[in-house]
Amino acid sequence: MERGHDVIALARRPEQVEAPAYGNLRTVRADVTDPGSVTDAVKDADVVVSGLGITKKQDPAILIEGARQIVSAAPRVIWLTSLGMGATQGALGAFNGALLKRILRHEWDAKGASGRAVREAGGTTVHAGPLTNKPYQDDGSLIRAEGFRPRMMPPMAPRAGIAALMVAEAEAPRFADTDTIALFESR
Repeated sequence: MERGHDVIALARRPEQVEAPAYGNLRTVRADVTDPGSVTDAVKDADVVVSGLGITKKQDPAILIEGARQIVSAAPRVIWLTSLGMGATQGALGAFNGALLKRILRHEWDAKGASGRAVREAGGTTVHAGPLTNKPYQDDGSLIRAEGFRPRMMPPMAPRAGIAALMVAEAEAPRFADTDTIALFESR
């Protein structure tokens, strides 16, 4: 928004979204379980930056269906997902990888399938470690997943930093058809 982009925030319940008042930001109702609502909401978008997620009570198929709807409606997609899942399975070592799979077993396969759908449509997946509310210090970068060396401890990721990296990728695509990992120097 501050960079001059027109931003459409999609939400199942837009009335519950607390968003700053900017002239170039609007919140619209869209829900992947409501056929056509996502397509209608993003039909004029150049890029969709997605942080779609689910709760433990929701059907993991929402992730797959959401990815399919978004990639069919938008010319380019930047998709946030978890480090250690999908194309980055093994990035956290055997022990932490097994622990992550146990904790996130509810959505494990769906995260992999949704990431593949985005990548196969020419999009970029951004795999991130645990998200924090720490301030972003302009010290982040995306690297190709295959260039990441497995670690015992996942790299922490400030939410503002993830947003900045995803917007930068939307503005100047460097990783089309690619799985990336978000890294931050001071974390």
